Amino acid sequence: MERFTRRVFAFSIPLLIPVFIYLFHTITREISGDIGKMSKIFFEKGYHDKLEIVPDSLFVKNVEIKDIPDSTTILCFGDSFSARRPYPYLQPVGEYFNETVLNVLYNLDYAPEEAALAFLASAPQSKMPRIIIVESVERSCCPRLFWLDTTNCHFWDQLQKGKKHSSSTSKKSFEKEFISFCQYRLGWDDGTISAKTNKLCFTSKCNEDELFSYYEDTIHYPDEFIVAAAEKLQQLHQFAKNRNVELVYVVATNKSTLYAPYTNNENLYFTIENRDAFDTLHFCFNPTNIIRQLDQSGVKDIYYCDDTHWTPKTAKIVGEKLTEKIIKTNRIAQKNVRNAE
Repeated sequence: MERFTRRVFAFSIPLLIPVFIYLFHTITREISGDIGKMSKIFFEKGYHDKLEIVPDSLFVKNVEIKDIPDSTTILCFGDSFSARRPYPYLQPVGEYFNETVLNVLYNLDYAPEEAALAFLASAPQSKMPRIIIVESVERSCCPRLFWLDTTNCHFWDQLQKGKKHSSSTSKKSFEKEFISFCQYRLGWDDGTISAKTNKLCFTSKCNEDELFSYYEDTIHYPDEFIVAAAEKLQQLHQFAKNRNVELVYVVATNKSTLYAPYTNNENLYFTIENRDAFDTLHFCFNPTNIIRQLDQSGVKDIYYCDDTHWTPKTAKIVGEKLTEKIIKTNRIAQKNVRNAE
């Protein structure tokens, strides 16, 4: 009997170890970002709270498109970056104009570019703002623009009926969470990817040198695809110009674009950095160089270790530079109007 017990114990230990590890990760983990939620990775307690910046008065409001009032100054058609809390990168823009920036369609089944195009093509003139910001995370901007159909715009009433979906992560059963955890740690997860860095990029204990990102960051697009996407962006800008609206396109830099050079396979990840098709567009704002300067000056946690989004301190700096870009764009537009007169 004793021999049988030892055999059972020896056989069970290897099976129980991952269960214990999983439970330890789950119990000790207080909060984690969008990547952490996918596979119960362990991150330091209080890590997010430590990096938060909360503005005294928030100048950004998430609204549905049907609730846009007349005579709005600034609209933003963005994604999770523009809807980010507690400090959205749009905050400095609102502070400069002393008006609330309305972030629309953040929870509807339209890509930001598609929604902006439909709005410009069909919304009543009274709804037209002075400035429209269209924003897309870097990994998505090329496919979103490439497939943008500028000949088939949604009508205003159709746009207001956008299909809503929840942005919250659904709760999984223990079995599914455990399988997801094991798949990730064995490298079988088809949603996320990790790589060791040769630099301590984060302050989270146990994750200072590990880059977590999405597999979508590794999808490379041919040059002609990127050029075609930039041409669609030009058309979108022309739509705005025809409605007397200044359009600024914001590229939310991939986390991997910043940190990939510290890995053993920098070329694994996709970036539109240094692509002439986008760099030559005067209305396109790509903060990659700004973010790189932060990194080169020794700043850590430019992005969250467990999340694909930049942290509030980065959002603040990006927002301040975006504000400068908008001011400069407005001055050029006003000068062109005076010259035309």
